[in-house]
Amino acid sequence: MSFTQWSRVLSVAAIAAWVGAGCSSKPQTLQSQYDARLRHGQPEQQADAAAERKADRADKAKQKQREERLGRLETYLAARRDADSLAAAALFERVVAGFTGPDSHDLASRAAAAAPLRADLTFLQLQLCASDPDCDSQPLEARLRQLDPDNGVTWTYALLRADRANDEAGRKTGRDGLARAKRVDVYWNRLVSHLTAAAAGHAGFDTSAAMIEVIGIEAAFPTALQPVSRACSETASKQPEVLTECRQIANAFRKGDTTLFELYGSSLAVRLWPAGSPEGLEIATERRTLHYRSDLMTRNAAKVNSDGAARTLAAMYVRYPTEQTAFRALFIDLGLNPDPPAGWVDRWPGG
Repeated sequence: MSFTQWSRVLSVAAIAAWVGAGCSSKPQTLQSQYDARLRHGQPEQQADAAAERKADRADKAKQKQREERLGRLETYLAARRDADSLAAAALFERVVAGFTGPDSHDLASRAAAAAPLRADLTFLQLQLCASDPDCDSQPLEARLRQLDPDNGVTWTYALLRADRANDEAGRKTGRDGLARAKRVDVYWNRLVSHLTAAAAGHAGFDTSAAMIEVIGIEAAFPTALQPVSRACSETASKQPEVLTECRQIANAFRKGDTTLFELYGSSLAVRLWPAGSPEGLEIATERRTLHYRSDLMTRNAAKVNSDGAARTLAAMYVRYPTEQTAFRALFIDLGLNPDPPAGWVDRWPGG
């Protein structure tokens, strides 16, 4: 996995920026490739197909080796009794079992039982349950609200259920609950740092390799943002009480612990405050910084893809509370300015 994929949003942001800024040359490139194939004819097509089959076989072999190593790592961790080892085993079991096995639920439950006051482990249990159509996540949502009442993430699951059932009363309940939140967190740094530490040094996984696996699996869990957008649609937000709630929701996301949530919150906020208002100017500055850091990663891919940067990031996840602050510290460590200079031009579509 590329380093730039480790941040769930910064990678998406880089792609969005490329799509917005770099697509003009694509048709000519495709046309040149098409013309070359016509000139060289069928033998080249056969050679290309053979090369693709060879690459596919190599990829499958690597994937099989990875899954075998993860299986050994999961077996080792599952045999331990500490909460972090059990939680890491639960996460890796998703891959080992093809994302369908029941053992991950049992391992996550044992992890949460071993550290019943840790909200991050209850959230991991909730993630696994919510991704299984046969698992009722509502008791875990209630438990997480008890452990961390300021975190609004559980209400995103409530809004998703309301959307699926077309339940307007449920949508209002979810929106009301999310509006009371002070932030929206997925305990990103805490989970990544704890589970990486539990896995590193076993079954051939060093710190960098273990962190890549943890982040890759964690990033695969869906985040239900569309139901939030529908609950705060332009039509709904014309009602003064809904507008107030949606502004509170946007602020909670802007204070979230991942770049994804901060960027989503600022995107939601853009249409909830007038552009020239003090809030609107603050949001514009915030979005400019987020866009700049995405561009910074893209322009310095070789530097941020290095093993040394991976090890540094692992340490930053331990030291800092959010993904954003960890990446800011990483940029400084790499000699990169984390804040947009005065002359930097934001070329993101939509600003």
